[in-house]
Amino acid sequence: MRRALWTTDGLDVTEVELGPLADGRARLRVAACGICGSDLHWWHGSMPRPLGTAPGHELAGTVVDGPAGLDDVLYAVSPNVSCGRCQFCQVGQTHLCDRALGRGLGMGADGGLSEVLDVPVANLAPVTTDRPAVAALTEPLAVALRGVSLGDVGPDSRVLVLGAGTIGLGAALLARDRASEVAITARHPHQADAAAAMGVTVLGEHEGIAWAKERGADVVIESVGGTAPTLGDAVKAARKGGTIVLLGSFTEPRPVDLSKLMMKELRLQGSFCYGSTKRGPEYAAAARLTGRFESELSAMTTHQFPLDQVTDAFEAAADKSSGAIKVTILPN
Repeated sequence: MRRALWTTDGLDVTEVELGPLADGRARLRVAACGICGSDLHWWHGSMPRPLGTAPGHELAGTVVDGPAGLDDVLYAVSPNVSCGRCQFCQVGQTHLCDRALGRGLGMGADGGLSEVLDVPVANLAPVTTDRPAVAALTEPLAVALRGVSLGDVGPDSRVLVLGAGTIGLGAALLARDRASEVAITARHPHQADAAAAMGVTVLGEHEGIAWAKERGADVVIESVGGTAPTLGDAVKAARKGGTIVLLGSFTEPRPVDLSKLMMKELRLQGSFCYGSTKRGPEYAAAARLTGRFESELSAMTTHQFPLDQVTDAFEAAADKSSGAIKVTILPN
């Protein structure tokens, strides 16, 4: 069985021996695994690599061994591995687990850049699509779903999404079905094309504030992160009494005008990963949406590579001018 493992130089596809299947686990034949922005932080060396482990937390596949009663269907797999005992796990917010750091699939424990992977049975979520690359988008769709939910997006909401990467496009797609109006800023033409196909208003990279001043943005969803100035843009764009949802992962502290934040009575809402609501786990909810949004999600899966070309895949994912939105690896 082959697996792409982190080394000091990058990723090396290596033969690995599988041990006995542990209790509570299922053995998954990985059909597809997406490359995420956090994977690229490791690729570029801006975060210490978990050496000797396989990345990949956006994964889907079929079960080849496990407890009796599992359906023979395509599953997405939540990468979150929590302790099950802390105050957050006890109320279903496992993404906030006090002991989760370094335990997640592809985030310290071996992930989906593997031909076969043992995963917790509890993390399996049946999807409603038969396309593995779309199924692998369950994870970023779940991230977007939590952000849209925490932003209280409703029928009267005007929503501005900053950034048209995978998370931003997912947020715009979900907001489209809840809000009265949705606009998204896009840096690259291929991102703009994907957003336009969703039926939302497409703006240039720096046109969000002007749109918001004219239309009034009830909810601004920031999805860029990194070192971008988009948090400050969100404060300027949100209407008085509005909400800013932070979905982007910032790699360094960013300045924000606290006076404007206070005087406009803005609500600044962080959104990390996905948890549970009264309706149940958000990851499972996102998995159920994959069939409904199959066309839009398929348009986001721009590049596919076999496991042997993992280096080419990461280089394509790192170069947004290549036309990449979601780069997917097909290990089998």
